[in-house]
Amino acid sequence: MAETRHTCASRRLGRQAVAVTAVMALTAALGAFTVTSAAAAAKKGGAVTIGIEAETTGGLCLPKAQLAISGIQEAAAVYDTLMVPNTKGKYVPYLAKSVTPNADFTQWTITLRPGIKFHDGEDLNADAVKLNFDAYRKGILFSLFPLTVKVTMTTPWPAFPSYLYYAGRVGIAAPEQINSPDCAEKWIGTGPFMLKERRLNEKTVVVKNPNYWQKGYPLLDEIDFVPQPDGPQRIAQLQGGQFDIIHVSGGKELDKLEAATPKLNLMVQKPGVREVRYYLLNDAKPPFNSIDGRKAFGYAIDRDQINQIVNDGRFDLTDGPYDRRSPGYLSHTGTPQYNPKKAKALVSKVKAANGGQFNVTFLTTTDSNNLAEAQLLKNMVEKVGMHADIAQFDQSGLISQALGGQFSVLLWRNLHSDLAYGDPGSFPWWAQPSQSFVNFGKFDDPQIQAALDKGRTTSVETATDPIYAGINKRLGNQVYNLWVWYTTWTIAARPGIKGLAGPPIPDGGGKQLFIYGRFPVHGISRS
Repeated sequence: MAETRHTCASRRLGRQAVAVTAVMALTAALGAFTVTSAAAAAKKGGAVTIGIEAETTGGLCLPKAQLAISGIQEAAAVYDTLMVPNTKGKYVPYLAKSVTPNADFTQWTITLRPGIKFHDGEDLNADAVKLNFDAYRKGILFSLFPLTVKVTMTTPWPAFPSYLYYAGRVGIAAPEQINSPDCAEKWIGTGPFMLKERRLNEKTVVVKNPNYWQKGYPLLDEIDFVPQPDGPQRIAQLQGGQFDIIHVSGGKELDKLEAATPKLNLMVQKPGVREVRYYLLNDAKPPFNSIDGRKAFGYAIDRDQINQIVNDGRFDLTDGPYDRRSPGYLSHTGTPQYNPKKAKALVSKVKAANGGQFNVTFLTTTDSNNLAEAQLLKNMVEKVGMHADIAQFDQSGLISQALGGQFSVLLWRNLHSDLAYGDPGSFPWWAQPSQSFVNFGKFDDPQIQAALDKGRTTSVETATDPIYAGINKRLGNQVYNLWVWYTTWTIAARPGIKGLAGPPIPDGGGKQLFIYGRFPVHGISRS
């Protein structure tokens, strides 16, 4: 029998879900969640300070939030997702007790764990899950019983369980938060920590949830999240003792961490489903609304040189968005390779069609490494006849620019790989702009849309690989974005900080996969 796979809702909770029938049948087995030997043996108490790369200025009203890794990491402390990926590449139940499809994947049944409460004391039940789903997408129909939610699709959707995690973005919030006019700042989940204090651009303090459903956890009493946008400064503050844990995503930063004394505890992401650094082009406006303009840009950029300078050559270059363990991976996709002679010829052609203009602005964050990368890009494109500028924004501001389409080139980083499916890393980002507001480049490619639709409804895992490989080739030869390298996330902690990988997933689900820079916080302890 062909292996099947499981997932949940995107930031708009699945355009496939037109009728969600929540049949709340009180499940048997009101089992207790016992203390594991690891939790019993670990030292409890204390606090840690985690240095994160940005402030999430829009807060954590999850159905509306614009989340990059920093917001996703804070959400991991306060909220639980219904599913999580494990290191074997499977999506397994977490806050849910089970997530199962019918025979043709047109209906999914979500059974919740009994006895779980939100931080405000309200029960986690199907009404609460329905409210969360409605916040992502209005007009879904429910009929309710206590702990089971049935979701009915218009077409088969084998990848639905992955959307219940969606890179850690889809935590379940309490009705009190969802219904509040102050939803962005009123963080109430079922997670291991509860919001105590949030001072914008200074720190966010979360404290232990004494009634957490995974008994014996969390181990810490408090976590302080402190934004530090500059990577080298984050490392300096870790070494200086101001931070206990940080995350970084640059090659030079990894070099510094490995050479640090005293020796740090490092958790480095393995190849397979890494995030991708790419230059996101605005395909709806000149000069990148023509393939000549996009190819000119591709030929102008020496990606290897940039990697050598920015990352000490440590990161693997890529021609596409998918990593080695993801459906659709290809080593070569047709992405233009560095060729300044071809770039100059195409720049002249584009200028002739646009009144002598070929102007680009590189948008990036305030991180010093990103600014250095943008300066390299500026120098390269100017050598082939383009005019270039640089503009910097904080991370939330950069996301706002992407959403508003106010850019020509974004220095971007995102996750498009998935161990089990191609759908979650592809459909939301490259569906036709009328279907997806996060297709930031605004390209409208019927060939890609047809493949996305086919990939979403294909239930046999081996059959999805050629579908997403076709998407990969099309993205490469049309140059909708210029793919650069796979980002290797690293979590670094001071000596004495343990448990970065987290405890085992309940019910024998294995270990959580370290992906997209997100790590579980409930198993962290300090000696």
